[in-house]
Amino acid sequence: MKKALQMYAVRALCKESLEKALKKVSEIGFDGVEFAGFYDCPAEEVAGWLKKYHLEVMGAHIHAEEIFDKAAETIQYQTVLGNKRIICPYYDLKTRADVEELAAKMNAVADQYRAAGMKLYYHNHWHEFAKDGEDYLIDILAALVPADVLSLEFDVYWIYRGGEEPVKYLKKYQDRIDIFHAKDGTMEKGTIAGTGNVPLEEVLKLAQEIDIQWAVVESEASAEKEEQIDAATKDFAYISSLTK
Repeated sequence: MKKALQMYAVRALCKESLEKALKKVSEIGFDGVEFAGFYDCPAEEVAGWLKKYHLEVMGAHIHAEEIFDKAAETIQYQTVLGNKRIICPYYDLKTRADVEELAAKMNAVADQYRAAGMKLYYHNHWHEFAKDGEDYLIDILAALVPADVLSLEFDVYWIYRGGEEPVKYLKKYQDRIDIFHAKDGTMEKGTIAGTGNVPLEEVLKLAQEIDIQWAVVESEASAEKEEQIDAATKDFAYISSLTK
């Protein structure tokens, strides 16, 4: 299983220099990165840094407005990077009607991304585990958008925070999961991997059994640059100890 860093985890360094952040990620030992913004850097420049530091672009978290309202520009930029995974990191979902709105937007642009060799993903937080009627909002979304249009990037920490079992949801949707966020924490806050309450050992065992391609690390334990780098390093070591 390959390991990537969600670049939000080292956002303080990214703000200083995206190139320096990518260099540090490579030095830690990650196979690739999942972007969370590009800090006004030209796509050709970012692509050059990825090659320079031997990193794969496994995906990018992109604001919903850019995915749906600026599809052509998004596709153009991501094509230069070689990115195939277009990940919606958040949508304000409170009711079935909100989910239907998101599903309609996804279905409307799916063909554009498919033609470019890209696929849409959705990354959950805890609020998708609220219910409208008998169903969780995340399950409503999965039912409304076909699997060939939408893959799911489950964040196991936020599943836990939402009151559900991470392993249960990875099993339930294993046919539309090839990446996930291997993140730890308590009901109060995120923590360094291995120090919270998320059953990461069990999660990673299952993830390898069902052949998930990428485990994505994203500690949210600190806002300080050096602490973020330290957390990413410790997260990598812990996840690596549990994966082949």
